[in-house]
Amino acid sequence: KAIASFVAPILAGWGAVHYGKWQLLFPVFAVVSVLAVVFLARDKVREEEITGKASSFSDCFGLLKNPLIALCFLGIMCHVGIDVGTNVIAPKILMEKLGAALETAGYAASVYFLFRTIGCLTGSFVLTKVSNRLFFLFSVLMMAAAVFMLWFGTGKAVLTAAVAMIGFGNSNVFSIIFARALLHDEIKKNEVSGLMIMGLFGGTVFPLIMGRAVDIVGTQSAAIPVIGAGVLYLLALTPKIKA
Repeated sequence: KAIASFVAPILAGWGAVHYGKWQLLFPVFAVVSVLAVVFLARDKVREEEITGKASSFSDCFGLLKNPLIALCFLGIMCHVGIDVGTNVIAPKILMEKLGAALETAGYAASVYFLFRTIGCLTGSFVLTKVSNRLFFLFSVLMMAAAVFMLWFGTGKAVLTAAVAMIGFGNSNVFSIIFARALLHDEIKKNEVSGLMIMGLFGGTVFPLIMGRAVDIVGTQSAAIPVIGAGVLYLLALTPKIKA
């Protein structure tokens, strides 16, 4: 997902420059999707035999009565909200603060997902050496510093670095929170998994709040505190992450 999001603006720019059609990225993604279906269809997947009744929506939402599960659910919402919100607002901030053209500012999304990809690869190795809580704290503090850089920064290098830091810092948040929730209630892992995935709708909530803030204040920077609020929540969640 991160690699595809990183490549998309580059493919769109290439298509626009050489052929006058940024829409050329859609046939490329279509071919990749078909190949993925073909290769997956050839694999033999052994699934666990289902015992008992299938989980319902009420079973999943019922887990919110558990304080830790509820906190992890909100954490997933904040993670996805920061992810989507940064991609929505970063190009607009570059355009507002630097006067950059849309074509140039759009590469902020590529920077974000490039460092998100690097963060995912790095995290898979680092998490074998350090505790989940320590790495989670490091990631959240990096995002907190990046939020301040977005707010106070005026130069291209500082703003680009801030976007990159949010991408890197946010790259392993989902997996750490998801694992914490699953380990808390292994008996109901299917229900916990389903509930955590429902938290992805945070990606629709944050942009709405950010857009409203921008409309009220009249500047794109008004959306930055919304991202900051999500980061603050993740910071407050850190003690709940198992060391």
